[in-house]
Amino acid sequence: MPRWILVISSCVGVISAAAAEEIALSTPGVTIYPGEIVRERMLSDMTFDVGETHNSVRTRSDLIGRVARRTLFVGKPIGISSIEDPHTIGNGSLVQLVYEQPRILISASGLALQSARTGDPIRVRNIETGLVVTGVVSAAGIVLVGR
Repeated sequence: MPRWILVISSCVGVISAAAAEEIALSTPGVTIYPGEIVRERMLSDMTFDVGETHNSVRTRSDLIGRVARRTLFVGKPIGISSIEDPHTIGNGSLVQLVYEQPRILISASGLALQSARTGDPIRVRNIETGLVVTGVVSAAGIVLVGR
């Protein structure tokens, strides 16, 4: 008669407490509201598990001088999409309009009809003529038209 041998094997689970990787991030030390510029004094450093911070701003220098797009809460990591560069020209600002071609330069004053950052198109009303023109914002805050 054949003998059957029943082998029961059991796996003993070994629980290892692998050290979770941690990272130090700058977080708001105070609540920062939309439209506020992030300043050094508004930030504090906290440690988080790397898994919690996959979409967070990593360095303090990437935060300072930028503008909050949404409310940033105390002690919470700041998401990359939660901040943006400040506008170079604000809505309602007085700006200089410049049209430049070889051997010709025309300059006028204008009133910005919207906010814009460097390199963005912007609509501006010429103060002298009342005409609305579209130009591109330069780093110096001048609106270049006719390009």
